Amino acid sequence: MQQIGIVIALPTEWRYFRRAFIVHHERQLGGHRHYAGRFGDIPVAVIIGGVGKKNALAGALALCEHHSLSMLMTLGYAGALNSELKRGDIVLSSYSRNETVMQPSADDLSLADQLKAVADESHEHHVYVSPLYTANSIVARHEDKVDIYRRTGMSIVDMESYSVYSLAREKGIPFMGIHAVTDTAEEDIPALEIITPFLMSNSLWRYPRIFFELLTHPHYIFDLIPLNHDAQVAGERLAHFMIRNRGNVHHLLGQIRAMAQKASREASQELRKTGNLID
Repeated sequence: MQQIGIVIALPTEWRYFRRAFIVHHERQLGGHRHYAGRFGDIPVAVIIGGVGKKNALAGALALCEHHSLSMLMTLGYAGALNSELKRGDIVLSSYSRNETVMQPSADDLSLADQLKAVADESHEHHVYVSPLYTANSIVARHEDKVDIYRRTGMSIVDMESYSVYSLAREKGIPFMGIHAVTDTAEEDIPALEIITPFLMSNSLWRYPRIFFELLTHPHYIFDLIPLNHDAQVAGERLAHFMIRNRGNVHHLLGQIRAMAQKASREASQELRKTGNLID
């Protein structure tokens, strides 16, 4: 049975998004938290990969190794590069890029058109379609966001999706991203000195470390309180989008999954024909 593989960076993101899914099983997979269940009647496999391209790739590879996947997705938070986007806005993506130039495929562009139909029919007022830019580190400064948007035209940025998209291209299966905006293009993200080490670490020691930083530098608390609020807004909006638009998203995922399964069957048949010819 083919499933849709979903890569999520943070447990706090999954805490919001989980309500949109029916979870049947929970276990460890390749050192990551893994959940198997359904979105509507579509089987899904979710992995909490961690922050950054390396962690996301490891999580996506674990999903590919243990499941037969018809599609790979990223689901989570993103920063805005386009000044039109506001906190909590939803952005749907059919491909990702970074400084390495990889042109989108015809299938990527076709999926983007399908996503526009989902956005148009959405019950939300602020759903957009844009490819997403994947950075090597947190893009925190307004000037850097403006520069990336000027160079790429991409509306949002994360730190994971390009590696998942590249793996999907390698495996010959579709990719899709669904993200909610946490920080706008006009905003600077504060307290990077403690946020970056915390997010990039998978060690349990990151919790006492950040507690010590807050204890010795209490001014950081006033920076983190609004950041936590912003993440909560984005998480709630994305969960709300997935639930309110379950029918449209479910229909699209079902179509993509069926197309991927058909392509897989045709490829297998072609291989068998080739084998027969060789024999």
